[in-house]
Amino acid sequence: MKPLEEFKDELEKCVRCGTCRSVCPTFRVLGRETACARGKLTLIGSYLGSEIPQSDEYVRHIKECTLCGACKGSCPNGVDTTGVFAAARADVAKNKGLPFAANLIFKNLVSPGKTVPLALKLASRFQGIFLKDAPAENGLLARFPLPLVGAVMASNRLLPPLAGTPFLDLPEVKGLGVPVAHPSGPRVAFYAGCGVNYLMPNVGSASIDVLKRAGATVIVPQGQVCCGMPAYSTGDLGSAREMALKNLEVFEAHSLDYIVTSCATCGYGLKKLFRDLLFEVPELRARVEAFSSRVRDITELLAHDLDFTGKGRGMAGSPVRVTYHDPCHLGRAQGVRDEPRELIAGAQGVELKEMKHPCSCCGLGGGLSLSNYDLSIEITRRKAESVRDTGADVVVTACPGCMVQLRDAMHRYGVKAKVAHVVELL
Repeated sequence: MKPLEEFKDELEKCVRCGTCRSVCPTFRVLGRETACARGKLTLIGSYLGSEIPQSDEYVRHIKECTLCGACKGSCPNGVDTTGVFAAARADVAKNKGLPFAANLIFKNLVSPGKTVPLALKLASRFQGIFLKDAPAENGLLARFPLPLVGAVMASNRLLPPLAGTPFLDLPEVKGLGVPVAHPSGPRVAFYAGCGVNYLMPNVGSASIDVLKRAGATVIVPQGQVCCGMPAYSTGDLGSAREMALKNLEVFEAHSLDYIVTSCATCGYGLKKLFRDLLFEVPELRARVEAFSSRVRDITELLAHDLDFTGKGRGMAGSPVRVTYHDPCHLGRAQGVRDEPRELIAGAQGVELKEMKHPCSCCGLGGGLSLSNYDLSIEITRRKAESVRDTGADVVVTACPGCMVQLRDAMHRYGVKAKVAHVVELL
């Protein structure tokens, strides 16, 4: 990834037309120039020109962004806004360092060893002390304010429970770590990601089930780690690079036709981030290209390569009305929009009803839900209202991160729709 100084040509491409203001989720809530891409680019230009310092106020404005890419997609001059903002965050991390908690988490996610499983096992066991079940909700609420963890346990925030056993530690999943000698179908390696592994093992299990029913021979390589996107979004390029290299080595040990994930953010990271982080090493380029070219979102693989459209089983209590939320890292970043809808519409007993703003950001991305929860959940208000207006029983998406945010929003804004992953319909 280029240092911030090398993005000056991108800054010069911005003609201050303001098109970004019309699509920016943070500007829609804050109504402040520094909340949109045009304002941030101006600030970064002033900083690079030594007109302003890298003050706390500057950093706050840079972080008030979900990195959703809506501004980049709508920019008439094609300014690489998300690239500039990511580089600005990396520049901040280089000069000011990372928050202690982020640094500790990322360093342990590079090589989880025994630290992460032990910490999560303890957290899972004792989460009932600090959190209570939310009535009729799939989540937990804080019993009392905990100032040290800030937005993570904000008042009335619906949090996902930690899995008792991570997905990769499930006995039936560990048994898939060794590839079959003579596969009967395409060899598909499943990449879990942190959301599926630590919060939603059920999504991982449903993914494995659907892939097998679609005729694939499924492998779940042990030793896989975080995709690196959280570290990248925070500006910790060193940790993100280490994670990318570790995953590359783990999956290279298997002969594969595809690498599939049920997380839109992980899929974007495995396809795009690996190239950005590792291409600067010439001897890695061919290996990275071979890896990234095999990566598919599970909806992409099922709809195109495995021809699973029309074979979904639907949900208990069918018929159900379903609406679909486009994750930014899937629809906008990877161009995968039709495939999830084809699979949903083809599932038994399911009626697909489009919402008004299906591709608007849910507010989770870019670390915003951790650094500024109030702004993050206010961004999600429009999404919750759009879901309510459809009368849908279920809002479906293809990203565990979006699921966490949407469940919180349905709870906060009183929308009765449940939240599910596409594979849970199939």
